Amino acid sequence: MIRPLVIGLSALGLAASRSGAAETEGVEYFRNEVKPILEQNCFKCHGGLDEKGHPKVRGGLQLISRKGLMKGGALGAVFNEAEPAKSLILEALSYKNEDLQMPPRGKLDDGDQAKIARWLEMGAPWTPEDADVLVEVHDPLAGVTEVNEKTKTHWSYRPMERHEPPKVSDPAWAVNPVDAFILAKLDEKGLKPVGEASKAALLRRLSYDLTGLPPSLEEIRAFEADNSPDAWSKQVDRLLDTPQYGEKWARHWLDVVRYAESNGFERDNDKPYVWRYRDYVIRAFNQDKPYNRFVAEQIAGDELPDKTADSQIATGMMRLMAWDDDPADPPQHFFDVLDDNVRTVTEGFLGMTAGCARCHDHKGDPIPQKDYYKFVSFFRGIEPMGKGGKQTQYIQSPELVENRDHQLAELGAEEKRIREGMARSEENALVNVRRTNPEVAGRVDNMAPPDRWLVTDARMRPTTWFYTTTKPAEDWSAVSFRAERANWQQGAAGFGTAAPGVQAKTVWTSADIWLQTTFGLQAIPKSVLLHLYHDEDIEIFLNGQPVLQREHHVSDYERITASREFMAALQTGRNVLAVHVHQTAGGQFFDLGLEVDAITPSDLVMNRDYRAVSRKDRELYRRGQARLEEIEMLKKSPGVEAMVITESGPVPPPTHVLLRGSAHAEGDEVQPGFPAIWGGEVASVSPPAADAKTSGRRLALANWMTRPDNPRTARVMVNRIWEHHFGRGICPTPNDFGYLGTEATHPELLDWLATEFVAKGWSVKAMHRLLLNSKTYRLSISSDPKDAAADPANDLFWRFNPRRLGAEELRDSILLSTGELNLEMSGPSVFVTIPEEVLATSSTKGGKWGVSPPDQADRRSIYVKIKRSLLPPLFTDFDLADTDNSCPVRFTTTVPTQALAMMNSEFIHDEASRLASRLEREHPGDLQAQVKRAFELVISREPDESEVVRSLAFINKLKTESKLTPEVALQRFAVAVFSFNEFFYLD
Repeated sequence: MIRPLVIGLSALGLAASRSGAAETEGVEYFRNEVKPILEQNCFKCHGGLDEKGHPKVRGGLQLISRKGLMKGGALGAVFNEAEPAKSLILEALSYKNEDLQMPPRGKLDDGDQAKIARWLEMGAPWTPEDADVLVEVHDPLAGVTEVNEKTKTHWSYRPMERHEPPKVSDPAWAVNPVDAFILAKLDEKGLKPVGEASKAALLRRLSYDLTGLPPSLEEIRAFEADNSPDAWSKQVDRLLDTPQYGEKWARHWLDVVRYAESNGFERDNDKPYVWRYRDYVIRAFNQDKPYNRFVAEQIAGDELPDKTADSQIATGMMRLMAWDDDPADPPQHFFDVLDDNVRTVTEGFLGMTAGCARCHDHKGDPIPQKDYYKFVSFFRGIEPMGKGGKQTQYIQSPELVENRDHQLAELGAEEKRIREGMARSEENALVNVRRTNPEVAGRVDNMAPPDRWLVTDARMRPTTWFYTTTKPAEDWSAVSFRAERANWQQGAAGFGTAAPGVQAKTVWTSADIWLQTTFGLQAIPKSVLLHLYHDEDIEIFLNGQPVLQREHHVSDYERITASREFMAALQTGRNVLAVHVHQTAGGQFFDLGLEVDAITPSDLVMNRDYRAVSRKDRELYRRGQARLEEIEMLKKSPGVEAMVITESGPVPPPTHVLLRGSAHAEGDEVQPGFPAIWGGEVASVSPPAADAKTSGRRLALANWMTRPDNPRTARVMVNRIWEHHFGRGICPTPNDFGYLGTEATHPELLDWLATEFVAKGWSVKAMHRLLLNSKTYRLSISSDPKDAAADPANDLFWRFNPRRLGAEELRDSILLSTGELNLEMSGPSVFVTIPEEVLATSSTKGGKWGVSPPDQADRRSIYVKIKRSLLPPLFTDFDLADTDNSCPVRFTTTVPTQALAMMNSEFIHDEASRLASRLEREHPGDLQAQVKRAFELVISREPDESEVVRSLAFINKLKTESKLTPEVALQRFAVAVFSFNEFFYLD
């Protein structure tokens, strides 16, 4: 009975011995083969120390011990004990997941990966001396990603509170509550405000802040001579009442909503009529539209019960994003567009980086992923750009109907002016062609451009076709067959889904489509051109006769001269054009246009091969044609065409949490609702009416955002107003009021301003008056060594921060100094001259960049075309806002290329010539007076005697040593004046 027990114990001892040996072997393998790999590639970021000796733990994962390995990190366990080959650490090392690739500086070689895989199969043994080591990491953001008592007390998540202005020792600083808050903080820190700036400096500062333009010397002198108590406030009111105020402050807002007039990506096509949104913003600021209404119109202007043309145009804000017209993954791109809207709305209006929670819970704020998708659901019903021709919509409104007679008279007068100008261009072109190419001149037919198109294609205002996707009767192509009687559908060309460079206006996804349209002829033309785009096989019939058959697809419009069969089938009166298109696989598209092959007066102007007019005249003619089309539409119905938001109907598709942000991995369904940090209430969406075209969800969002007690909307806007007057916001990160942003320096002041904003009816101009009439705004830029040492960044506003002019301010000021600035407002954007070498760098190759008449090109910079792939060099040199994302702050760079641009660019030299001409015109032959006038025009002051002497010496040196003519020397002096620091900077 004892022997079996002994044998059992012996076996057990042998097994234990072998287990220990295996364990020792595994530890030695780890020590010699695996640990060196981890030390070299992983420890530094996952448990090691940084250059300051502080522990560094990326993603919460420590790989310096087995305990850390088993614990895992933010993405969960990295070692799968049950199935080691499926461990997350191996996935990261393999680089197969593009979102998870470690180490980030480069993939491990296959041998090292194999060693780690073998080690994991062993059970991930570790050296005993450090198997349980973990570093302690102090995380200042611990707990801030959850809704808890800590996050609810963060300064920007708390409800707004109206703090009483503090008591201060200086009575002069107690008059305006803004000053009381500022001085109280300065007193607390032992700092003192500097003195007030000079009147000249103040008016220049104020004029640029409110209008983006400098004051004239005469305006400065008048202000300096005004000693009345309200002299300053009168200047504030005067400038707020100028139309230029709206243009200046609209530009600030356009930065926030990533304004651009093209789609970006490869083709960067224009966004038609999007400039109407820009004009809307200008009007809103000039009218002092209450900010709560301004917000509501941009989010839900089409859903407002008292909607207007302006409120509908305002929704164009949500069409401003970069948009890919040929995405590789359409569903994913659709959610990219929704993400852009969520980010713009939450960052721009709420100072909330909700977009960071698209793929996972926010890593720095209490915003769970579900909250992000609750925001997405407000916009879920929005139709994609271009679907069914919905990029623009014809807006009708009562206020336009009331002014109908006046509008028609104005349109008629404008049409007459345009036609007269186009006729002159045609006459000049014909004269030139008769001289240079008599043969072409002899072929000119006075046919009007619209008459030559028998059937228009989708590149113009397309013809409407009858169509069916069900096989029709045998006589479907005959003259006697009437498609409308056969109940065929109607749709505008082109048909299909999409093809390179084009977007279908009528969806067709079946294998076959049959189409019919008609056109009339009074006489048979000599020749006809077919403009054909098709995927894949196509048959064309004219008046029952087969006239063209093609196989396979094409990648662009083909220009085909009509065959003999086609010309023989033509007849006077009614002609029936019938088409059958067959598709087997992939995307599909069909479009067809018929054009009489003749040379018209319009061709002479528009065809560059004839070289009958200048490029500028050709562009003016093209713009005239476009405007005539628009006038024709306006005459048909009261209203305007604009790029606006449209929805697919009153019931949007369901919104799901997308796992890791993938449109192809749906999680739980969510309903429209508000962030959990503010209660997480479900949105109250009114049931849509029977005839509703939208869901009403955006209106529910707008109503919540514009509630007087919303903790962010008013705070964010008053912070932006403060930013543009004082150089930085009270919260220096205007789009991020959360934990990852910078905390407000004066949170009590910000709250007081926000509550005052609401109390004054959300009036932006009222806030301007409050801030601009403060002593804080009127401080000098002078510095005090002691205070500068204590507060080098001027966080507490003890002095005024100097600033450089923005790109638009520079250009507009230069044009103003030459006397050429055109202050005409509103309308389509204008094209400024861009050097050929710059055009060559763009995908547009210059062909899509227009030419405007000189007086139009001299309009204010806010009216200059903003094309994502092609911006004027002066704008990019001097830090124009990013057009792809919301831009809360324009960072001011100082780089050598700016100085080179101011010395060498074509724009600067052209404007310097215009300034020199103005100086000579105003003071002919008097060089000293010209020098003085240059100072007055460019920097709004008279030069002192030494500056005049140096300027004259400079000009004379150019004439004597460089052998320049007096005219050229004066122009070079003008170039130098434009480079004065005093011109560039506000003090």
